Amino acid sequence: MKKFWIIIVAALLCATTGYAQKAKFGHVDYGAVMKEMPGIDTAQQALMEYQQELEAVGQQMADEFKAKQAEYVELTNKTTSSAILKVKEDELMKLYQRLQDFVSSSEMDLQQKQVELLKPFQERLLAAIKTVAEKEKYTYVFDITMCAFHNDADDLTSAVRTELGIK
Repeated sequence: MKKFWIIIVAALLCATTGYAQKAKFGHVDYGAVMKEMPGIDTAQQALMEYQQELEAVGQQMADEFKAKQAEYVELTNKTTSSAILKVKEDELMKLYQRLQDFVSSSEMDLQQKQVELLKPFQERLLAAIKTVAEKEKYTYVFDITMCAFHNDADDLTSAVRTELGIK
């Protein structure tokens, strides 16, 4: 009896697989559409200005470190007491540590600023991709840069551009 039910279930599964809907695949050139979005250039300009501010402060700190380092080297060439050299060396080490901390924190700050500025554009683009995919009944939509091969997939880039109002 158990074998009978297994055979019936297997037969039903085989019969229904022919009626299953075929998965529909598409792709979008995410990067190209992102670059064309209205307002993205303003966000990128703001990000660039923020990066330049951080670099200016970092350069100022590096220049200060180089000046103190040159001063320290000059003192070592003279007959300077070891106590003064130790104070200058400690000062130099603190400046170096401050510079390293600034570089680390500025990298994180820059990444956070990038996320903050670009997130609204990414959300709009993903919403447009989802709208097009649902409208056209696509099962999967991939970023073209992430696909090694896409022969059977449809290019939805122009449909997404239209959805976003990009000409």
